[in-house]
Amino acid sequence: MPTKEELSPGPRRDFVKTLFSYYRSASRPTLRQIAELMRQKSADATGSPETVRRTLLGLSVPTSWSTVDSILTVLCDLAHIDPDAAPVDDDPWIRSGPPRAEIKALWNAVFDGVDEGDSWEEPSGYSDEPPF
Repeated sequence: MPTKEELSPGPRRDFVKTLFSYYRSASRPTLRQIAELMRQKSADATGSPETVRRTLLGLSVPTSWSTVDSILTVLCDLAHIDPDAAPVDDDPWIRSGPPRAEIKALWNAVFDGVDEGDSWEEPSGYSDEPPF
């Protein structure tokens, strides 16, 4: 998970932080494993290990919901989490709603908050070195 200096607070950090929590719940699978499972689960999945890496670091946010949904589905499958199940009250990891709805709302918030002058280019200070 990127530090606050690497990824400042805001919608993008909220999205990454939540998606990264599913990555942790899935026991931190390799990026290659995630990408391969994405292709197996969805014929139209376009994620590569690099796409997954950049998404988990907040370097980029996929503009295609199907890519984000594929990443989430794989992580939930590996963590034995139903992406469409509502949280249980006694669950220690209570979330605001079903994982898929939560991630989609956060993903939308990233794009809804974009001003015309904003750029989706990689923020300065980031390295292309994999953290995993």
